[in-house]
Amino acid sequence: MARVFVAMSGGVDSSVAAALLLQQGHDVTGVTMRLLSTEDETGSCCSLDGVRAAKRVCDALGVPHYTLEFTEEFEREVIERYCDEYAAGRTPNPCIVCNDRMKFSELMRRVALQDAEFLATGHYARIVEGADGRHRLARGVDRAKDQSYFLYRMTPEQLDHTLFPLGGLTKPEVRGLARSFALPTAERPESQETCFVPDDDVRAFVRERRPDAFVAGEIRDAAGTVVGSHDGVPGFTIGQRRGLGLPGPDRSFVTAVDVASATVTVGAKGAGSARVIVAGDPVWSGAAEQRVTARARYRGPEQLATAVLTGDRLVVRFDEEVEAPAPGQALVCWDGEIVVGGGVIEEAS
Repeated sequence: MARVFVAMSGGVDSSVAAALLLQQGHDVTGVTMRLLSTEDETGSCCSLDGVRAAKRVCDALGVPHYTLEFTEEFEREVIERYCDEYAAGRTPNPCIVCNDRMKFSELMRRVALQDAEFLATGHYARIVEGADGRHRLARGVDRAKDQSYFLYRMTPEQLDHTLFPLGGLTKPEVRGLARSFALPTAERPESQETCFVPDDDVRAFVRERRPDAFVAGEIRDAAGTVVGSHDGVPGFTIGQRRGLGLPGPDRSFVTAVDVASATVTVGAKGAGSARVIVAGDPVWSGAAEQRVTARARYRGPEQLATAVLTGDRLVVRFDEEVEAPAPGQALVCWDGEIVVGGGVIEEAS
């Protein structure tokens, strides 16, 4: 059996992951990343409340628990990047950055110093062995909870030292196991918001940190006619309908955000659709040109496409239009059950 450190957020998923590994006979240690310096944060995976919940689970399981300080790294790698992206008129995905820059890099490095053979998490994803003998990231069996989208940047080397105990389970099964293990987190609700943004108010959060990015401007329709105004582009995202402040029963959607002119363009539903998406900073393990299914946002539909890796750009041509791809979001590709890679959306046409 292996020495395994389990990244524990205080939620039910990581709690069950730890319990299952212990049941399997592994030498288990719980570790929680303290990501926020504020003392009054409660309820989220980054909060002090989450740290306390993880400690209670480890006490119940009879395994050691450590809290590691990551506030400076999280501020620099996740929060600052998040604000920079919104200030640039893009729509970031901080969970992907946190997995890439924090959990499977810095945390994995630190637990390796403690002679841990594996870092385990409560993600709904699987690790499978490819035809070449190397590990590959695959979907979790629960399609409604599959989190392979958020993990697309993982390398084979990282996968060699990672365990996903929940990959073959559904969420209801995990809840049932939590109750059978009598875990203190068995009924803990899931957090659906960005963990470090109070009340999920993106604009207020970014405004506090990037006030210079809030330049008043115009909202125009596709013909260039001024239909409204705004007090800054951060927080507007392609495909957005609510919160535009337009008069009357308007059904307009954001189709473009131009930081240079402080202009937000709106149009009818589907006006921001595209067939070709170009993504930068790609991670790719497939062929240079390959048929795939791809998704341009986590909750978006998975669609047939052809992906072509050209230098430092991933160009994905979809068989049918993709609704409202937003710069800054992740474009992720699968070959059946296997994640073959993805990148950060730069442009779409």
